[in-house]
Amino acid sequence: MQRKASRWLQYLCLLCLLFSLTLAAQGQNRDGRSFGGDYRVLQATEQGDNVEVRVSLRVINNGGVDVEGATIRLASSLMAPAHSGAPDWEKEQISFRNVTLHFNEHKVVPPLVGTFIIPVQEYEQWQKAGPKFVIAYHDATGAWRHQKIALAPAP
Repeated sequence: MQRKASRWLQYLCLLCLLFSLTLAAQGQNRDGRSFGGDYRVLQATEQGDNVEVRVSLRVINNGGVDVEGATIRLASSLMAPAHSGAPDWEKEQISFRNVTLHFNEHKVVPPLVGTFIIPVQEYEQWQKAGPKFVIAYHDATGAWRHQKIALAPAP
């Protein structure tokens, strides 16, 4: 009888371990590191209080599965009050729509190129920390996900 109880305890511990590892892996995919890449400012032209910026963006999917039909959009790098939502200039920006990102495809990732009109303060923030792009997509379970893309300046 003790042997059966001991065996059940072992199975229970193994199941708890597997469950914990699954949660940890899912947490890694939700922390913004599932998508990374680089960016290059191709052109920046001041226009009064704004800057027109042409950007090349290369995004790599490290999330474990292919992503289809994603939307990538520019988000403000400046801290906005929590109650105010996105600034008006952000809402007016174009988005890259219906983007397909294959898992771990590093060699043949075509760049996304777009032109954005942003406030001078936002562009000044880019000089310090780079632009902030976010991706929205359906994950493997069909749930809607939003994540920041970890970007670095292109070499």
